[in-house]
Amino acid sequence: MSTTADALAASTSSTPRPRHRARRGRAAAARRGRSRPAAAAAAAAAASPSSPSPSDLATADAIAAETLARDLTRDEIDALISRASLDELVAAAGAVRALGANPRVVTFSPKVFVPLTFACRDACGYCTFAKDPSGSESDVYMTVEEVVAVAERGRLAGATECLFTLGDRPEARYAEAAEALRSLPGGPFASTTAYVAHCASEARSISHWSPYDRVGVVLRRTGLLPHVNAGVLTRDEVALLRTVSASQGLMLESVSERLFESGGAHEGCESKRPAARLRTIDLAGELRVPFTSGVLIGIGDTRDERLDALFAIRDADRRGGGHVQEVLVQNFRAKIGTRMASAPEPEFEELLWTAACARLIFGPSGVIQVPPNLTPEPDDVGGGGVGGKARNWRRLLRAGVSDWGGISPGVTPDHVSPEAPWPELDALAAASLAEGYSLVPRLAAQPRYVVESTSASTSASTHSAASGSFVKGGCDAWMDPAVAPHVRVLSDSEGFGRAHGWCPGREEAAAEEAEAEAEAEAEAEAKAAAATSEPSRSSRSWRVARFPRAKDVVRVDGAVAAAAAAAGGGGVSQSIRDAIDRLARRGSALRCDPKLASSSAYVHDAAADADAAATLLRARGADFDHVCTAADDLRKRQCGDVVTYCVNRNINYTNVCTLACTFCAFSKGPSAEELRGKPYLLSLDEVARRTREAWDRGANEVCMQGGIHPSFTGEDYLEILRAAKRGAPEMHVHAFSPLEVTHGAKTLGLSISDYLVALKAEGLGSLPGTAAEVLHDDVRAKICPDKLTSEEWLRVVSTAHAVGIPTTSTMMFGHVDADGPDAWARHLLELRRVHVSSASRSHRKRESDSMDTDTAAASRRHTSVATSANHPATFTEFVPLPFVHFEAPAFRAGDARRGPTLRECILVHAVARLTLGPAGVKNVQASWVKMGPEMASLLLECGCNDLGGTLMNESITRAAGGDRGQEFGPQRMEETIRRAGRTPRLRTTLYADVGEGRREVAMNAAPLLPV
Repeated sequence: MSTTADALAASTSSTPRPRHRARRGRAAAARRGRSRPAAAAAAAAAASPSSPSPSDLATADAIAAETLARDLTRDEIDALISRASLDELVAAAGAVRALGANPRVVTFSPKVFVPLTFACRDACGYCTFAKDPSGSESDVYMTVEEVVAVAERGRLAGATECLFTLGDRPEARYAEAAEALRSLPGGPFASTTAYVAHCASEARSISHWSPYDRVGVVLRRTGLLPHVNAGVLTRDEVALLRTVSASQGLMLESVSERLFESGGAHEGCESKRPAARLRTIDLAGELRVPFTSGVLIGIGDTRDERLDALFAIRDADRRGGGHVQEVLVQNFRAKIGTRMASAPEPEFEELLWTAACARLIFGPSGVIQVPPNLTPEPDDVGGGGVGGKARNWRRLLRAGVSDWGGISPGVTPDHVSPEAPWPELDALAAASLAEGYSLVPRLAAQPRYVVESTSASTSASTHSAASGSFVKGGCDAWMDPAVAPHVRVLSDSEGFGRAHGWCPGREEAAAEEAEAEAEAEAEAEAKAAAATSEPSRSSRSWRVARFPRAKDVVRVDGAVAAAAAAAGGGGVSQSIRDAIDRLARRGSALRCDPKLASSSAYVHDAAADADAAATLLRARGADFDHVCTAADDLRKRQCGDVVTYCVNRNINYTNVCTLACTFCAFSKGPSAEELRGKPYLLSLDEVARRTREAWDRGANEVCMQGGIHPSFTGEDYLEILRAAKRGAPEMHVHAFSPLEVTHGAKTLGLSISDYLVALKAEGLGSLPGTAAEVLHDDVRAKICPDKLTSEEWLRVVSTAHAVGIPTTSTMMFGHVDADGPDAWARHLLELRRVHVSSASRSHRKRESDSMDTDTAAASRRHTSVATSANHPATFTEFVPLPFVHFEAPAFRAGDARRGPTLRECILVHAVARLTLGPAGVKNVQASWVKMGPEMASLLLECGCNDLGGTLMNESITRAAGGDRGQEFGPQRMEETIRRAGRTPRLRTTLYADVGEGRREVAMNAAPLLPV
C-alpha cells in the first residue's frame, strides 16, 4: 500500500523544494522603538493570504487521516518536504490540526513574567537576558516580596500563570550568586532551584504539615499557578519543583553539535548540550510533569537539524506518556550587544515551514505554539506593527499553530525579548477570529492535564493508541496534591481557564463577603494549629477570597473579545450546524418510532449523538451564540412565549444521612460534622403543618426529600406522605428521589414497582428526578460512590413511569475533573432514551384503556393524581442544577471546581432543549435558586420556558453556601418574566393551568411563618 508521502509526491512531483533563505536586509536596531498602531487596525490589515488549491486540500486530507491513525516517520516527513511547496505543507498541517481537540479554539496563557535572576552560567551568542552580577550580591535575585508584588499585579489583570524564568545555575559561575543564596531571607538555599521552589511555595518548619499547608507565597497569596523554566535539572530538582508548580519547561533549541564550535551560538554553553537537555525532558516524563519544550530557529541550524530536534522531542514525549504539553517554535531575533547582533534573522517563511512541520510531526493532538510578539512582519506591509503582524498570525494559524503561549500585556514585558512588546489581546483575538478561531485563555498546564476525558469517541481513542499523546488522568495524575486544588479553582470543565468571576449560588458581592469570612476562619485555624504544632484542616488557600476581584478576561461566550470583526471569519462552524441538525432528526425519529431506542442501530448511533451534543456543549464565540439562538427558536415553536412557574414549598424532612456524597453540604453524618447546620428530623405533625400552611398560602405542590436516615424504612416514607396528605388532602405531593424509593423498597423487601404502587396509593403525585447527579459512573465514583449507579437510577424512573407516576429529570453538574461536556452529553441522551420509551408505553396504555370503558374509568380513579392534566407518565421537565461549591465537602477538600462557568450553565440549558426537545421533553427549567433571578431570566432567551417553583423554603443550596431559596413570591416571579418580554402562567406540577381562585390566594398570601 502506498504511503501518504507517495500520495503527496504524485501530485507535487514537479514542485522544487524551496531553498533555505535568510533575511539579511533588516538590522536588529530597526526593530527597536516601533510604536504599536491601534488594535482595531489589526483586522483590517490582516489581508487573507492566497488559499491552497482544491487538489492541495485533497492531499492535505489524506495526510491528516494518516496522522489521526499513527505518527508519521522521519522518512515520510522527508519525502513530504522534498516535493511539497510551502503552501501544500501549510494546507496539510492545517488539515491535521482540524482533526485534533478543540478545532475552533486557539489558546494563550494570561501570565506574569518573573525574571527571578538574570545571572546565568552560560553566555549564548544571541541572549540579552543573561547579565553579569559581578560586584553585587544584593540584587542577584528578586526577593519573595518583589515576586509577590508582580504576581498580584498580574492577578488583578486576569493572569493565572506566574512564569519563573531564570539563568541556568548562576551559582556555579558567580561567587556573588552563591553568596546571595546563603544570605537571602528564608535561606540559606543550596541552589537557585531551591530558591525558586521557596518563592513558588513557602517552606514551613513543622515537618508534619499536610501538603496543602506547605503551599505558600505565589500560590497561597495570589493563586497564580507557577510555570518554572529553571534550566537543566536533576531528578530531585524536577521532583521538588513539581510540588510547587503546575508545569515546567526547557527549550531543547537544537540538537546540532556544530553550534558549540568557535563562533557558534552555543559556544561555551555546556547546559545547552542536547543530551543534557533531553535528559531533563525525560525526567519530567518519568515524574509526570506537564512540560514545555521546543526549537529556536535561525541560530545557525539547518532545516534537517530542526527536524532532528522536533523528532527528538516527540520521541521523549512518547517515552514519557505524553508529558510534552506544547512544542514551541521560536524564531531568532538579532539583538544589539550580543555576538550575533549582525546575524541574519530567519524569514517568516522559515517560521511558517517549521511550524507546519511540527504539526505534521506531532499530529492532531499536539499543541504547537508560536510567540506572537516575535512574529516577523510581511515585507510588503509598510511601517510594521501589529497590523502587519496580524497577516502572518493568520498564516501561522493556517499552518496548524494552536497556541500563542504566555502573554502579559500591560503587566510585565517579555524579559527575554524586551524589544518585542506583547500584542493587545483584542488584536490577537481579531486575527484569530478572522481564521475562524475563538481566542481562549488556558492555564499554565494545557487542558488535557487538568480534566479527565470521559469521551467514548472512536477517533479520540484511535489517536490515543497511535500517538501516545492523548493524555488521560487530569489533575490527579499530573499535579502534586498541594497544587491540584489551585488548578481546579481556575479551571472550567474543559481544562481551560475560567477567566470570568461568576459562579452559581450567590450574587458576586455576597460571594466575596462569604469567601472573606472563610479566609478569616481559615487563617484563625492556621494560627491556632501553629501554636499547638498541629496541622490545620481548613487553612487551604484555594478557598481564599482575593480582593479586589480579578478582571474578567473573556466574555460570557468564553472567548476574548476581538477588536473588530474580521472579514471571512467568525462565522458559525459547519460542525455546530450538523450537530443541531443531527439531534433534531434523531429526536424526531425516536418520538415517531420509540422502538428505535432499543434497537442495535440506536446503540451504534448513540456515540455519534453523544459527539454531537458534546460538540454543542463546547461551543464558544459565534458557535455559542448560534446554539443559544437555535435553542430559543425551538422553544418558541414548542412553547410559544409563555413562561410557567408553580407555587410550592420544599419540605426537607431530615438532613441526617448515612451516605457520604462529596458534593453535598446538606446531609449530616459522620463525615460532615464540621459543616454548617445541626442534624434534625421533622416530626410528622410538622410535616402536616407546613403542608397546610403552604396550601393556605396558595401552593399547589409540596416537594419532599431528605437524607437517607439510618433508622428509616419504607414505612417512614409512607408515613411522611400520609402526614402531608393529612395536612392538605388536595395538595400535589412531589416526593422522594429514586434513591429514597430504592432505600424504602429494600428495607421492606419489596420490588421497586410494588413499592412505587404503594406510594401512589397513598397519594404520591410525582417523583423528583433528583439524585441523578451526572449519569456517568466515572463521575459518580468520585462524587457519590455509595449512591445508585446510573443504570439503577434510570431503572427506578422507568419503573415509576411504568406504574403511572410522572417524574422530573435533573443533572447536577460542574464539579470534579471527570465531569464535563462528554459526561453531560451522555446524561442527556440517557434521559432521551428513557423518555421516548416511557412516552410510547404511556401512549399504548391509554390506547388500551380507551378500548374498555370500565377499565378506563377504573384506571382514572386509581391514577387520578398522577395523570391529572392528562400528562403522560414520562419526564415532565428537565432541570439543570449547577453545582454550588462554597461549603461542599469536595471543594473544601480541593477536589472540585468553583461550579460551572456562566457559559457552561447557559449551554447546558440550551443543549438540553436541542437534545430533549425534539424527543418530546417540552419543558426546560431555569433554577433561580442556583442561577439567581437575573441569570435565570437570561436563560429564557436560551431555550428555557419555566422558572420552577416559588420555594417557600429551600435548605440544600443554602447549606452549600448559597444565599437564595427563601421564597421568590409569585409577584416577583411574574415581574421577572414580564421584564424578559414573556407571558407568565401559574401552573400545576404537571403543567396544567391553576384555577383563578388558587392564583388569587397565592397573590395575597400572608407572610410565611419562620421555621
